[in-house]
Amino acid sequence: MTNLIITSFEQFSKYKYNPTISVADRVSAIFNKDENFNVISEILQCKYSSIKNEVYDLYKYKPDIIISLGLGASRKSLNLEYLAQNEYSSLSPDNEGVLLQNEPIIDRGYDLKNTLDLDNLNNISNKNVKSEISTNAGKFMCNANFYWNQYKINTQKLNTKFVFIHIPFTDKYKNLEPLINEEKLPVLSEDGIVNAIVGIINELSTIKI
Repeated sequence: MTNLIITSFEQFSKYKYNPTISVADRVSAIFNKDENFNVISEILQCKYSSIKNEVYDLYKYKPDIIISLGLGASRKSLNLEYLAQNEYSSLSPDNEGVLLQNEPIIDRGYDLKNTLDLDNLNNISNKNVKSEISTNAGKFMCNANFYWNQYKINTQKLNTKFVFIHIPFTDKYKNLEPLINEEKLPVLSEDGIVNAIVGIINELSTIKI
């Protein structure tokens, strides 16, 4: 049995919706039908004060695979994130009104890198939707999620296979999210994104660490 965790984020900032929730729901529904997977889906809060504890709490499920999704509204493709920066910094406050600038996540800490074969996963993803490897996960909540997961895996030498994925808005939200038209935001096929993530998970489930 493969313990699979899929995380999304709650609505934040100026956006009315967060498409990571619907994508996570659809992917979870697919693997819930597979008796080889035990699926846990969590919506994380957009709060500096809770992100570490929420991430660390995931590991009580002894995950084999964690897929974390974040909204990158200006992204033109699905992005597999390679580098987590040791910094909290954003132009907008979190959902508690906290605004941090150039604050280290860990004092005297280092940037962290995903240790999986992202080239292979990106090739699988690209069969379903436009996909790229990114070295900029930002410095806000998505980066914090990535950082604390990778830090937990590295320091405790866990075999958990973790990937952070940024997605833009999906076509489901074209007539729902006002800022898509107002700011001319990119939109990708939600079916394509879901199929890409399903392909990534299936591949990860075959890899031994």
